[in-house]
Amino acid sequence: MNLKMLALGIALLLAAPALAEVPLDPGQTATVRLSLQRDLIYPVAPPFTQPPANHGAVLGIDIDEPGRYHVSLGAKGWIEVIRDGKPVPSIGHDHGAPGSGVAKIVDFDLGVGHYTIALSGMTEGEAVINVGR
Repeated sequence: MNLKMLALGIALLLAAPALAEVPLDPGQTATVRLSLQRDLIYPVAPPFTQPPANHGAVLGIDIDEPGRYHVSLGAKGWIEVIRDGKPVPSIGHDHGAPGSGVAKIVDFDLGVGHYTIALSGMTEGEAVINVGR
């Protein structure tokens, strides 16, 4: 192994945390720490955003029952649900009731399987997310 390949291997190991999806369970409400989008590996490139709305997260979820799922987010931002490297089309958008703590709700029809939820275009800090039926 030459020095260049060794350096590449070390860089990939150091980058591994950015590749990992944070697990989320259906029905669970979670607070997610946001990272700079440039530090994340998105399966589908997020929309172009400018500071301070250039933070996000990459989450993973396993769906055991097919149906309509609502992804709610406690802050403004983009929500993409991705399967097999392709975005799943949303079937509806809404906002939470005033004072509910929900800024955005996006609906998706999901089958059984593993999905990636990509959050982007958010300001730094944390965001609350829920995936429910």
